[in-house]
Amino acid sequence: MARLREHLDSAAADVGLSLPHAHTLLRLEQPERMGELAATLHCEPSHVTAIADLLQAEGLLERQPDPADRRAKLLVLTAKGEKLRERLLKRLGVGFPIASELDAGQRDALVQLLRAAQDPSGD
Repeated sequence: MARLREHLDSAAADVGLSLPHAHTLLRLEQPERMGELAATLHCEPSHVTAIADLLQAEGLLERQPDPADRRAKLLVLTAKGEKLRERLLKRLGVGFPIASELDAGQRDALVQLLRAAQDPSGD
């Protein structure tokens, strides 16, 4: 776990992000409510607000009304945010502890398994 944490720290720094900002970009593959993101990141909603404020100021995401509940806000990556997320994902793939010995198909399978383990409901 320590090697994985060091790798994520290094990858985040290489693309100009702090670790919490990198985690947020990685989670925003799809638009997500701020409250749900806070639960996923295991932090207080006010912490997500601060992260969103900074990422929005950098032009990496925007807040949009949730069509299912206009009182809620969705965090949505901008085109600039999508590009940075892709750069981060590519950087994470370089020298990734454990997975660097796997071929591309094996890495894809590992990612799918990790996503399934992260979301046991299958959503």
